[in-house]
Amino acid sequence: MEKSILTITNKFVKKARRIFKSIISVTEKVKYKYEKDIFFSIGENCLSDDILSRFSLKSFSSPYGSGRSNIEYILAFEKEGFADFINRDYMKYEYIGNKKVPRNKKYVATENKYNSSCINGFEFTHHDTIGDESIRKTIMRRCNRLMKITGKNITMLYHHRYCEQTDMELLIHHLQLLSEIYEARGNSVDVYLFYQVIVSDENQRRVERLQNGNIYIYRFYTLKEWGGDNQDVFWARCDNDLLRVMIDDIIFRKTKNNRR
Repeated sequence: MEKSILTITNKFVKKARRIFKSIISVTEKVKYKYEKDIFFSIGENCLSDDILSRFSLKSFSSPYGSGRSNIEYILAFEKEGFADFINRDYMKYEYIGNKKVPRNKKYVATENKYNSSCINGFEFTHHDTIGDESIRKTIMRRCNRLMKITGKNITMLYHHRYCEQTDMELLIHHLQLLSEIYEARGNSVDVYLFYQVIVSDENQRRVERLQNGNIYIYRFYTLKEWGGDNQDVFWARCDNDLLRVMIDDIIFRKTKNNRR
């Protein structure tokens, strides 16, 4: 009788172990899929980083997320492996109104046209990368993290600030070049470019979707330019209904790809 009970117990334990291992295996696979998806901002200002945060998609803070720049500055620093990104030899304090901000002035000239706030060198809008050594180390860690990404499914979000003179084909070309840098490290890359077209009639508010390879383009027809002192306008919260279209597309594409 005791032997029979022991045999049943052993069988139960073995079965329980198999079930447990199966659960662990499934959990690890789900975790692996989740960890393979990375979302981060590549500028031109803080808005794209804030959008990722408030829609619960942001994976981590990139070196670009809380600054002002443009895709050409980003490409230049990526190509040099961020060698001079926080090099004090290229930095100086400049002013936005009464606010003093550090800017890296190594790259200032641009081929394309951008909003005037994004062509003064790479601006560290919220971080003192000249005087605060702990901030400098933090920014460098963020740079190193980007350079070590391999084998991931990357989604980059790029907000092109309102500028009617921009050559959009050239902008898309530069975004493709950035995508290729990360693809060369074995990553799969999607870039979401979004920008505004200002309209005067509420009935004209809408979103247009375009695509060029792995560059997904969202043209937002809005009543107000995302800027100024009104925080709901500055952070584009007034157009959350339109932004949700882009966010839902991002989530749908990621979910669809993970099922393959």
